[in-house]
Amino acid sequence: MTEYEMALHHAIEQWRQALGPSAVETDETTIRRYARTTGPAETRPGAVLYPSRTADVQKIVGIAGKFNTPLYPISRGKNWGYGDACAPTDGQVILDLQRMDRIVEVNPELAYAIIEPGVSQGQLYRYLKKHHSDLWMDVTGAGPDASVAGNTLDRGFGHTPCGDHFHNSAGFEVVLADQRILRTGYGDYPNAHATPCYRYGIGPSLEGLFTQSNLGIVTQLTIWLNRRPAAMEAFFVTAPNRKDLPDLINRLAPLRLTGLLQSAVHVANDLRVMSSRVRHPGSDNGKPITPEQRNAIRRSLRIGSWSVTGATYGTHATVRATRKAIKAALRGYQVIFLNDMRLRRARQVFRWLNWFGMAKTFNERLNTAEPAYDLLKGKPRNDFLRGVLWQASDPAVDMGESLDPLDHNVGLIWVSPVVPADGGHADAVLELMEPIYTQYEFDLPVTLTFVTERALCVVSNITFDRRSPQQSRRAQQCHEALLNALIAGGYPPYRTGPDGFRLIRNDSVFWKTCQQLKQTLDPMGIISPGRYIG
Repeated sequence: MTEYEMALHHAIEQWRQALGPSAVETDETTIRRYARTTGPAETRPGAVLYPSRTADVQKIVGIAGKFNTPLYPISRGKNWGYGDACAPTDGQVILDLQRMDRIVEVNPELAYAIIEPGVSQGQLYRYLKKHHSDLWMDVTGAGPDASVAGNTLDRGFGHTPCGDHFHNSAGFEVVLADQRILRTGYGDYPNAHATPCYRYGIGPSLEGLFTQSNLGIVTQLTIWLNRRPAAMEAFFVTAPNRKDLPDLINRLAPLRLTGLLQSAVHVANDLRVMSSRVRHPGSDNGKPITPEQRNAIRRSLRIGSWSVTGATYGTHATVRATRKAIKAALRGYQVIFLNDMRLRRARQVFRWLNWFGMAKTFNERLNTAEPAYDLLKGKPRNDFLRGVLWQASDPAVDMGESLDPLDHNVGLIWVSPVVPADGGHADAVLELMEPIYTQYEFDLPVTLTFVTERALCVVSNITFDRRSPQQSRRAQQCHEALLNALIAGGYPPYRTGPDGFRLIRNDSVFWKTCQQLKQTLDPMGIISPGRYIG
């Protein structure tokens, strides 16, 4: 037995005594389950721990420090394509926080929720629907089982006016490597009433230190919610040609910058839309889609080269005025508006058309719009998980079984550069990425999202069959080539996973400062070694 294995053995014994045997798993079945990844290579954990409260996390960290045993905290392990539940290196002990799933408080007047990291999108949605139906959360396309806090801590984004998740959070509770509890903002003052409402507090703002890092373990945070508006209207825009993108971005950007568009606005290419609607025609051989196949599917789904989704929220008068401004700004493009009343009428029309056998075209458009419409109202859906499964050769996908990509040997790596909200930059980053995807024989599904008023996040993904060593190798090479080219071209990603951590770091003052913070807060390096900060 090696020195590390001996230390791990003693740590496991003490964790069992401190937490109880049901909170510590070391059996081979569990180890294999947590070793699964959508990345090219998996890593095996040393054990899996399940704390139920913050005090448990403190005990775990204390024992880990005593035996110098590395921990890898996860919220629910649904971070597909950015690391899943899989640690960057072998032997790290997975700290699965899914049992910490309390919704501590929901304030209906000030529209916030205080939650633990195990709270899922579906859980919070159901709670709000039952107890506070006038509040809407923001959701991602990752489905009901994904963690709300986990996405916030990786600075993910969704669809509504609260779509920038980190920007709409406050009041972090963090367990540090020495077992102390840090509370950010006004949380440092026990009687401060504004802790959930005002993120900065007084003094340095520390919340950002605990996003995309390994400096501490967040065990509670506040997220801000949307009040149900008097009126809400989604809009859908279709652009027929690839070359329309710069013009489309430049017309949407002023609407977002001036605040007329409050939601995140998503501009998806045809492959992105297809991936959540149909199976890939080359799923049996892993080959990219051909131009002929692409055009045929586009015609059958009645979609263009680009599809835009967004929404307006407010009073009936402001929504009407915004609709008028959108129509004027996007003159020449097909723009469709949808609200609850129009959706009910559309379903009635569908039933009527179906009765006469004329519903196919109408149904395709409704099936494309309705899932996005729900996301814009804060309702989580599984539909968009199909997008990462569209090239899966596993027959279970067609049988409607689990949509978890880990259950189908699906390889998935997200590549998501950030660019200024400008048509020229949007076109330039795609011109940079497209030849690399083509060189390594992968499709390029992509969505450009106005995640803030001034920036676009360009979300693309490499999908492959993990059972194929050749495809896995090509995916790894493609990912590395993309990140290197994007960073050199001035378009670094907003987020990455284990395969990208070493590629984004350099010898700059920024990363040296991050290492100094790590040395100060976690000198033994027990929390997530290798995650973002080396």
